[in-house]
Parts: sequence; C-alpha cells; structure tokens
Amino acid sequence: MTSNNRLHALDAVRAFALLAGIVLHATMSFFIFIPAQDVSQSTTLAVTFYAIHIFRMSTFYVIAGFFAHMVLERRGLRAFVKDRAKRILVPLIGGWLVVAPPTIAVTIWGLSRTFGGNMPAPPEGGGGFGGFPLTHLWFLYYLCIFYVLALLLRAFFAKAIDRSGRLRAAADWLVRVAVSAHVAPVLLAVPLAVVLYFNKAGLLWFGIPTPDMGLAPKLPAIVGFGTAFVFGWFLHRNVELLGRWQGTWHVNLGVAVGLTAVCLSLIGLAPVMTGTFVDAPWRRLAYVACYTAAIWFWTSGLIGAALRFCSNESPERRYLADSSYWLYLAHLPIVFFLQVVAAPLPVHWAIKFPLLLGITLTVLLVSYHYVVRPTFIGALLNGRKYPRGQGLGAPVTPGPDKPRGRSLGPVAELTNVTKRFDTTLAVDSLSLGVARGELLAVLGPNGAGKSTAISLWLGLLEPDAGTVRVLGGSPLDVENRRDVGVMLQDVNLAPELKPRELIELTAGYYPNPLGVDEVIALTGTEALADKRYSKLSGGQKRQVQFAAAICGRPKLLFLDEPTVGLDVEARKAMWQAIRSLLAQGTAIVLTTHYLEEAETLADRVAVLAKGRLVALGTVDEMRSLVARKRISCASVLGIDDIKGWPGVVDVSRESGTVHVTAFDAEGVVRRLLAADHGLKNLEVQQASLTEAFTELTKEAA
Repeated sequence: MTSNNRLHALDAVRAFALLAGIVLHATMSFFIFIPAQDVSQSTTLAVTFYAIHIFRMSTFYVIAGFFAHMVLERRGLRAFVKDRAKRILVPLIGGWLVVAPPTIAVTIWGLSRTFGGNMPAPPEGGGGFGGFPLTHLWFLYYLCIFYVLALLLRAFFAKAIDRSGRLRAAADWLVRVAVSAHVAPVLLAVPLAVVLYFNKAGLLWFGIPTPDMGLAPKLPAIVGFGTAFVFGWFLHRNVELLGRWQGTWHVNLGVAVGLTAVCLSLIGLAPVMTGTFVDAPWRRLAYVACYTAAIWFWTSGLIGAALRFCSNESPERRYLADSSYWLYLAHLPIVFFLQVVAAPLPVHWAIKFPLLLGITLTVLLVSYHYVVRPTFIGALLNGRKYPRGQGLGAPVTPGPDKPRGRSLGPVAELTNVTKRFDTTLAVDSLSLGVARGELLAVLGPNGAGKSTAISLWLGLLEPDAGTVRVLGGSPLDVENRRDVGVMLQDVNLAPELKPRELIELTAGYYPNPLGVDEVIALTGTEALADKRYSKLSGGQKRQVQFAAAICGRPKLLFLDEPTVGLDVEARKAMWQAIRSLLAQGTAIVLTTHYLEEAETLADRVAVLAKGRLVALGTVDEMRSLVARKRISCASVLGIDDIKGWPGVVDVSRESGTVHVTAFDAEGVVRRLLAADHGLKNLEVQQASLTEAFTELTKEAA
C-alpha cells in the first residue's frame, strides 16, 4: 500500500464524514424541534442521528490533522499558512456571510411555526441560544484554532524544550505502541471521557456538545476534537500504522456497533434533554466510557475499511470527494427550508426524509458541477478548477502496481544543461532523465561531470544554461525536494547518536516516512541499530547512511558510490533493498565505479566523458556498441601464437582455460577449431560493460 493509495482512502473518509453531516442535519426535524418539529416523528432517524454524531466530526479531525502535517512537511510553513488561509479561513468568513443569514432566518421561521409564533426556551443546561451564531461552520473555526495551536506548540517544542527531537520521538513511539497493541481507541477516549463526566451542563445524549454558538472555545470540543487532530498529526508521522487499522477494520466496526448499542440501552432511544442521569453515578461513568470509546472504534474502523476498499483511485469517488466540501458548506439553509416546508404535511417520514435528502443533494450537485467546479470557487475549495464539460474526477494516476516503465515521463530531467567553473566546462549541453521505477546508472571517469549533474538535480548548483526539473518542478523549490533521498560519498552524521536514533531523526524531516524498524529490516542493519555511530566501521557507516537516505520513502533517490567499503554480504543486502525500492516505483540515479553493480541493477546506463553524454541505453545496448567479444575454450594452443591472429585484442590463460578478446570473433573461432581439433568447452560472450565503458571513454578522450 503506497502513500498515494492511502491518500485516496483518507480523502474518501473525509468526504464520507462531510456527507454524513448532511444526512445528520436532515434527520433533525423528525425527532427534535430544530429547525421545525415534523408531524411524523421517527425513532429510527433519532438513532441514525445518534450514531452519526458519535463519529463524524472526530473522524473528520483525525483526517484534518493527518493532512495538516502532510501539507506542512511537504510545502513548508509559509506555504502551509497561505494554503490554509485560502482553503479554510476564506470559506469560513465568506461562507458565513453567504450561508448563515438564510440559515438563521429559516430556523427562526421554523421555530416560530412550531411553537405558535413564539421562540422556545432553551433546553435546561443546554447553554441557550446566545452567542455568535457560527452555525454548522463552527468546524472550520475550530480547525483554524487547531492550526494555530499546532504551529505554536511545534515551534515551542522544537526551539525550547525538544531541540534534539527526543520528546517527539517518544510521542511517535507511544503512538506506534498504542496502535500496534490495539489499545489506541481506549487510550484516546480517556481525556474526553473525563471532561464529559464532569461536564454537568452537557446533554449526554448528544455526546460532544456542538459548539455552534459563541466564539469562546468550548472545553469538550477542544479536548475531544483536539485529541483527534493531534492523533491525526502524529499518524502522518507514523503513516505505516494505517496498515494496522486496515487489517482490523471489521473488528473495530463490530466493537463500535456494540458500544453504540450499549450506550443507547443506558440512555434510551430518544433525546434526553438533561445533563445528568437520575440514578447512580456509575451509570453516567459507564455511559461516558462506552460513548468515548465508541468514537474511536468507529473512527479506526471507518478509516481501516476505506483503506481496505477505497485505496484505488476512482473518478466517481474523486468527484464526490471534491464536491463534498461545497455540499457541506452550502447544504444547511436548503435542508432547513425543506424541513420547515414539509413539517406540517401529513406524510410519513419514510417518504419525506429520502425525498428531502434527494432534493437537497440534487440541487447541491448541480450547483457544484456548473457554478463551483469550473470557477474560482472550485479552485479555492479544492485547489484547482476543472474545464467545463470535463467528466467525473481528475485523470486517474497510475497505481503502484503498474509495471516499471517509462510511460509516466521523467521524474528528474536535465535538458540541454551547461555548467562552467571558471574556464572548466563541467557539463556541456547535457540532456538526461530518469523515470519512475527506473535505475539509471551514470558512469564516467573522474572529472566526467557525474557529481556536477547530481548537484544540479539536488539544487546545490544552478545551471548556466538549460533546464533542471525534479518531480515536476525546480529543485530549488523545497516542495519538490521533500520526496528526494540522497546518499553522497562524503556524509557527516552525528557521531554520538545510534543508527536507530539517526534514522528516527532523519525520518522526522519527511512527510511520509517509513517506520524505523521497517527501515532497519529493509537495509539489514539490525545488528548495528543500537551501536554508537562513531564506533562503526566505514562500511557499516555506509549502510546507516543508506538507511537514512531511504527512510523518507523517496520518489527519487540519488546514490553516489553507495557500496564503497561494503563486504559481499552487505553489498548483496543493499542491492536487494534497491530492487525493493524500484519495485515500489522509486526512481534511482546511481553512480558507481563497480561496473558489475551497474550491470546487475541498471535499467539504463549513461556514460559521461568531459561533461558530455557519449552513450545512453540498456546494458545490452551498451555492450553492443563495442564490437569486441570474449571467447573462452579449453585448448592446447599457446597464447603467444593466438595473440598474433587478426582481430585479437587480448589473450590470457586461467586454470587451463584460454580467454580471447577479439573484434572478429567468428574468424577467431574458425581458426581455433582448425588449429586445435581437440578444442573443448567453447563459449562466446558479448563484451562486458567494463569493456564497453573502457572503449567508449577511450574514444571520447
């Protein structure tokens, strides 16, 4: 399961939470008096409201925290603030100005009709109707609060009390342990359970009190939804944990349904408009414990189910995910108006409710398709607008199971690039690219331009002419470097730290890193993980450097002489890890002096000499550029005699076998057979990559 797949699934969960909110609001007139009391009351819709209210906003805030950390890590602080202001703050203010007045007006109209022209008294202990009416847009207001708090706390920890990152690493460890041990739903429920138990003014049937009136933050909402946001934040730092929820989705949903049933048996199927139970405190404690645990079992079960069934990108789901934000922002005045109109009609709720919901969604989807999606509003809400007439969704991105190939275009590309250092021409009109899932081996003698080419790709140097692109943009843009891994020849890592700590520290800089144990297992560094880095040998340090280079789950990886100093077993382990990364779609640029390494791993080979590209192709194509072939046989002929034959380049004897390198292999084989009738074990091979490289660079010189 790749990060991309996870994003598709989480996008689906976020859309589900928003669309469930529309269903929730559509039920309200059928069991309480907001915005009007329908003549056809329904216990079924009351239970539907109850179940949706348990999980929908907590689930939404987990996803919000996850994506907030992802955007911050991928785009940087300034871009994060700009993006959130555009997509959250502007819709909050603009949406309130457009949506809140009609919503409030319809609500007043409906309540007046229900209560004979008089406004009802607020429920006892319910907090009243006073305060600034945020309406259903309160979720954006609290999201802004969480963003500000997250950025302030992040800066405070990083600069004041956790400069080494140890506390953040400990928090990551705690999250991993809790999720892996399947106790996270219980532990995450504790803070909110304490608040709800002692919140005597709260209406327990409605769980976390909806903070839709007043700008002063409400403690239950801050604790309940804040816990969800913070957990989502740390979940992105340990994204591999999502796999745990994927595997237990059915169990978690089963527990969630069971806990919801227990809660309803304790409090009843109809709303309890009081803050306390009339009987023993143990009943309140049992209810609060079950309710808050149900929140987290619902959340983990829904996310796990989405990962299980919605990991592949679907144009239909993509369309609904994009539209869900607009649908939720705009739905409330429409829903409330239809409820008020329908409330006195003598029609059963089983007909009214689906009709009301169908009309609402039809109006909203039509408005989205023609008024929002192709306009600046769509760009504001979803980050892009679609041309009028374009079909559902966006172009589907090929999944990770697509075969390694070049159809996706280059992940990194140099186009006619030139770079000079004073009078030295380091790179001369070089054009070179590497595709997704491809290993490009860049070969050349010292001074050929290999290091300069990599420095240009990494943004360490700027070209004098030509274009450099990495992951679709400039390497000078931090957003395009966040999915790049690098292992250079000269690397200085903190000598006092252990490899495990170095990997953990490095992973913290990436938006979607692998787990530390996963990196250690992948790179075969288990035996080194808890030794001090300064005590390791040169080869062992290279293994740790490789682990640090890949811990960020890079889409593009640069390996500069990665196996220098490694023993045979360590080199094989690194080769295996490289093959695993390639299979997952990572693009790799490799420089090496071990030509058998390039011969074994490379999809394509680029040979540089004097800053120019002298040859590019597969290993077989490189070999074919050199006419010479290697002939092996068991013969009694003397090597000095063979050396004088036409077309022979070199002759040697090893353990009774004669090895002949020749341009005219066919002619040499005929002479061998004619001169030695007892010739045995004849074998003719194409030139090795080493011979091809030697010949090509010699010609370039």
